[in-house]
Amino acid sequence: MSRRLRVGVVGLGRVSKSHLPAFRELRDIIELTALVSRDREKLLEEAVKWEALKQYVAFEDALADPDIDAFLLLLPHHLHASYTIKALRAGKHVLVEKPMALNEEEAASMVEAAEQGGVTLMVGQSRRFFEPVIESIRLLRQKQIGDLISINGLLLAHMDKPAVSWWQDKAKIGGFMIPLWGSHLLDYVVWAFGEMPVSVYAQGYSNNPNWEGEDEVSISLKFARGRMANLLLSFNAGARPTDEDGLTGKRIWSTSDSIYERYLIGSNGMMRLQDEYQLYLNSESVTRIDKDGRNFVTQLREFAEAIMAGRQPLASGRDVLGVTKIMDACFVSMKENRVVHLS
Repeated sequence: MSRRLRVGVVGLGRVSKSHLPAFRELRDIIELTALVSRDREKLLEEAVKWEALKQYVAFEDALADPDIDAFLLLLPHHLHASYTIKALRAGKHVLVEKPMALNEEEAASMVEAAEQGGVTLMVGQSRRFFEPVIESIRLLRQKQIGDLISINGLLLAHMDKPAVSWWQDKAKIGGFMIPLWGSHLLDYVVWAFGEMPVSVYAQGYSNNPNWEGEDEVSISLKFARGRMANLLLSFNAGARPTDEDGLTGKRIWSTSDSIYERYLIGSNGMMRLQDEYQLYLNSESVTRIDKDGRNFVTQLREFAEAIMAGRQPLASGRDVLGVTKIMDACFVSMKENRVVHLS
């Protein structure tokens, strides 16, 4: 593909504010061709910021546009599978926001549609694309800490109200904390180990009446050869008066809005990821970046370059399919209070 990849963005909710600036930086390889939203007001408000941009209220009309090569889907979770499959069957490449789908069955159908149609499916696991995160995987593959034995992840944050109304509905969001943030952590763990766990045990509870799903979670993953990962997540940490949006805008520690740590223990050393912005190898800082959102630029570039090169992208649909299987196992484990073995 010698010309620029022509992309339509579907959905102009809160997450679009993180994705859209990347198009301006990548205009040499990507053209933002169209915006799609059922909300005409949002559509007009965003469209005036761009030149020669097509506008669609109906997704079906955008699907029929031959000038669109690919879609970036920024929709509520329960719409990911149906919109993705429609786009793939129309011959369009798709980058869909995480979580990939509500369950493994939906995700598998998405992968099947991509492979049958010979088009690219990538999942927006945007937290893969920070430089320290990528460097941590590179160092792992180089055996800089020997053989990986365990990963311990901790997320403590405070949220009082959902950012958008559909987060309140368990059927639309697919739970709460696990799809919102657990999907990132689980994706990293599988990526780091390079294989799926053999069993999952999870506990999860809802403590806030402002949503139905889990906001306090622990997940234990057992891998072959005596290895493991343990993840603790909370949206109840640091009970402070919230900002207008009810999000994690209040400090829960001296200098941060959240505590987000991953400790990777190897047979000959240890790495620590502090959020996605700083990586330590055996207590020495090896990579540090500012909080600038460039991961969305890197992610979108990977999507375009993979399509142009005819290769699978990092965080391809098939690559992330296993994460949906683990999420399913977490919910079964929470409901039935048992270890779930993965075949």
